[in-house]
Amino acid sequence: MMAKYSKNIYEQMVLAAKKAYPNECCGILVGKKSEQSEIEVTEIREAENQFQGQKSVHFKIDPLYLYHVEQELDPRGLEIVGVYHSHPDCPAILSKEDEKYMLPGLEYVIMSVQNGEVVDVKSYKKAMPPLNSNN
Repeated sequence: MMAKYSKNIYEQMVLAAKKAYPNECCGILVGKKSEQSEIEVTEIREAENQFQGQKSVHFKIDPLYLYHVEQELDPRGLEIVGVYHSHPDCPAILSKEDEKYMLPGLEYVIMSVQNGEVVDVKSYKKAMPPLNSNN
């Protein structure tokens, strides 16, 4: 099941993607998860793309930034529920790098940006691995 988010959240992500073009934008999806692993995104946090190199095909979010966001959210009963980023002049599909770094249970929103305009948005989620009864 894909995450639920408002039109306002969608528009904020699109604006971030357009602003970062021709580089990848990146940010954090903030919200809540239900016991059934349904995700509701209530806000986003735009992050600086910290990748050292070709930012048009890579992004990196500072782990210290993630830590500080988690510390801020915990008392409010919110958590990091996913990540969004853009693919400038490429389809909104998972790259091999995206797949490699996906964490189970989090939502990954990818926006395809062509000539500075967002033309497609897709969401992905990696399934939680089964619990090992031997542990």
